[in-house]
Amino acid sequence: MTSTVPRRTALRAGVDLPVLGLGTWRTFDDPAPERLAEVLRTARESGVELVDTAPVYGRAEARLAALLRGDTGFFVATKVWDSDPERVEAVFRSQLRSYGRSSIDLLQVHNLNGWRANLDWLRRQQDSGRVRFTGATYQFDHAFGLGGSHEDLARIIAERRVDFVQVNLNAAETALTDDILPAAAEAGIGVLAMRPFGEGELLRARPPAGWLRELGCTTWSEALLRWVLARPEVTSVLAATSRPEHLRANAAAARSGPLGPAEAAEVAGYALSVAASGAGR
Repeated sequence: MTSTVPRRTALRAGVDLPVLGLGTWRTFDDPAPERLAEVLRTARESGVELVDTAPVYGRAEARLAALLRGDTGFFVATKVWDSDPERVEAVFRSQLRSYGRSSIDLLQVHNLNGWRANLDWLRRQQDSGRVRFTGATYQFDHAFGLGGSHEDLARIIAERRVDFVQVNLNAAETALTDDILPAAAEAGIGVLAMRPFGEGELLRARPPAGWLRELGCTTWSEALLRWVLARPEVTSVLAATSRPEHLRANAAAARSGPLGPAEAAEVAGYALSVAASGAGR
């Protein structure tokens, strides 16, 4: 059996990406550089060469950039946060210097903050070759008092203004499955799914091993990842970790393939009960 994870195609971008990506939110701030380097080695060995970060993820992007400086073997997805044009340009120049690159693979408007002006700016950077692909991320309406709305995201997709969208998606957070995911698929826009574990909240549960075996899974985290991959619109699911053993387990889950419809329904039911009460099965 192959040791690398499968890949899916983002049609508008015309690029194949691993179905599992490495997130850095709340995981790359504190661990020793040696451990983070081991995580990246494990990612490379597993074919998980997509890594997602942002300038506002504490020290995560600076630490990631230092480890990847001059290394073009990873597909780097990062973000612009500011709404002031001069600040956006200054941060982007700093990102290019930090990674030792002339271009970023995927640059996303973070939480739709200043999305109208920033998407216009992104398109100019793409035309000039400083950005390969453009994107927008959405967590919830007017996140952190800024950003845009669900309606804005739908408009961006309908107008095909980006190559990728990054959205919340897990077995207990399915608000975007009825409209955003199908619309992105119709437009050929790649989908990066964040928060597969609800930032760890869904992992509070410890389902019985027998029930997991009936699903064809070994662990609850495997079931949650494979639930996300059961959505054909999803290009990659981003799982943040700073532990090589967790990355290896996530890669094994991705290699096991999506859950079937019946199994996915079981997982969703259990995840919703966890989200509602925090209690186990």
